Amino acid sequence: METRSMPSPSATPADIVAWLEAHCRAWNEDDVPGMFATAAPDLHWVNVVGMHWHGRDASIAAHVAFFRQMFAGVPLTLAAIESVTAVDVNVRVVVVRWQVGDYVVPTGEVIAGEENRMSLVFSGSDDALRLRHVANVRIDPIAARHDPVHSMNAG
Repeated sequence: METRSMPSPSATPADIVAWLEAHCRAWNEDDVPGMFATAAPDLHWVNVVGMHWHGRDASIAAHVAFFRQMFAGVPLTLAAIESVTAVDVNVRVVVVRWQVGDYVVPTGEVIAGEENRMSLVFSGSDDALRLRHVANVRIDPIAARHDPVHSMNAG
């Protein structure tokens, strides 16, 4: 059975670390356009409840609306960089975990401090790094305790 360790911060490519830090900083400053400063025009974004936005402009518009409704002032913290996988010399897939502060969804339900796992696809590198695709998943803490792979790796 193969087990994969988390990359150390020093092993994570500097351009990926810089992107994640800039994204987190922009979120915490409620700077939605800043969150997408290096996104490709044809970006695809799938959010935590399955909405799919095609295009940077649509992704910005959706995030602006949601920041007005529920995310303004909600803190975001990078919890872990779980993996960075080079698909080829120009494409990398990154998996990270974010810690999101409490917020209230449009139905009035309070979401109390959650963790999300995000897969990101980047093309290019350094100053030419472009975000191409995001899939964001809310981590269910009850289900996570029953992850069969986690329990196999823990023993």
